[in-house]
Amino acid sequence: MGAQLVGHAEGGDSRPAIVDPRDVAAVAVAAMTSDAHDGQRYDLTGPELLTFADQAAILEGVLERPVKITDTNALDQLPAGMVNGIGWARVGGAAYVTDHVPQVLGRSAGTFAQCARDHREALTAMP
Repeated sequence: MGAQLVGHAEGGDSRPAIVDPRDVAAVAVAAMTSDAHDGQRYDLTGPELLTFADQAAILEGVLERPVKITDTNALDQLPAGMVNGIGWARVGGAAYVTDHVPQVLGRSAGTFAQCARDHREALTAMP
């Protein structure tokens, strides 16, 4: 087992629906290669709401090492636009799931856990 990983989060107890970057890429390809998406607006999310503690627990299971998330609460060090978004997330603004990934791709959106498992080798290489 490796050393503990420590991540810093500004989201407090927010529960965002983490979207798999591969889904973002696949939706982008679909949108750019088919006229069916002209004028459409998609809000891409993952299929589940996860706190930062949930995400850390998933990573612990995949990486087989401790993962700790600390809420740095260093909002005064961030640009105003980021602070507004973080405040929005902290009060639950990011706690929703859309069906846009399945609607565009014709399959379920990838989960955070599956993405972590699929990228285990790269994540394990982290110091």
